[in-house]
Amino acid sequence: MPKKLYVLFCILFLVNNTIVFAKQEAPNQDFINNYFFDVNIINSASQMAEAKKNTNYQPFLEQLMTHSLVHNDVQNIKVKNNSGLQRVFSINDGVQERVLRKVVYWLNNSDRVNGTIEVSLDNPSNKLTLKMANDEVITIEPAYTCVVDNKRKTCTAKEGELIVSENRQKVRLKSQSLYDWLMVGWRKEVDGPTKEELLEEALFTRYLYHLGPSYSEFFDCPKIRIEPIDGDPRRHLIFGSALNYSGHHGGDYDKLTFSISDSNLTGLQVTNVKIKKHISQEEIEKQCRAFD
Repeated sequence: MPKKLYVLFCILFLVNNTIVFAKQEAPNQDFINNYFFDVNIINSASQMAEAKKNTNYQPFLEQLMTHSLVHNDVQNIKVKNNSGLQRVFSINDGVQERVLRKVVYWLNNSDRVNGTIEVSLDNPSNKLTLKMANDEVITIEPAYTCVVDNKRKTCTAKEGELIVSENRQKVRLKSQSLYDWLMVGWRKEVDGPTKEELLEEALFTRYLYHLGPSYSEFFDCPKIRIEPIDGDPRRHLIFGSALNYSGHHGGDYDKLTFSISDSNLTGLQVTNVKIKKHISQEEIEKQCRAFD
């Protein structure tokens, strides 16, 4: 009899533990609901972020037509002629960045030309390639007028006109400055700052030092203007301006302006210092532009 009771006890013990473990292992319904609810939220948020990203993207040609191109969106530009000569200008180089600014400025100030767009030549005289931040590649080349005579096709460049291509879309523009630069000017771009630019940077750095360390990041696109005081060669009034370098990396640009009296008799005297926050794109281009 005790043996039967012992066996019955063991069976009841096993059954009871099995039920307990089953309850512990089975997921709570609230947990299931919350889990799949959270997963759906995450997936939905991811899809919304991707949709927003795609919505904010504006094709290059659309920006071109609204004159809203930004030079920071260009990683580098490459110019190549049909003789094999080429040059690359990168946004990561302080001197070469000015070339990017110049090209974008000319594009933003170009005019749309209506009419037939001739088929691009297989080997144009000069070709400009823009590598964008989103890895898109834009090509710019001279516009050509082609004439067929005795079954022979002759194409000549149309003065001042360019063809801009984005994927399979093409737009014809008029920009004499960019046309001249694409034909000849790019080969004359200096590899470093000129003597005049070096002198301006040296003077600006000297006077910026006297403003104190709190202004140390205002060294992007520096400009200096010097005027004699009452015609005296020993006394000058210095006007300086520059942008904050942090704006170069995707932030908003602030602009520093100052004036300093520089005299052999009284030394340096800071007469005015101002910082203008979040300046416009037009003011940025004006500060950094050193071209027509």
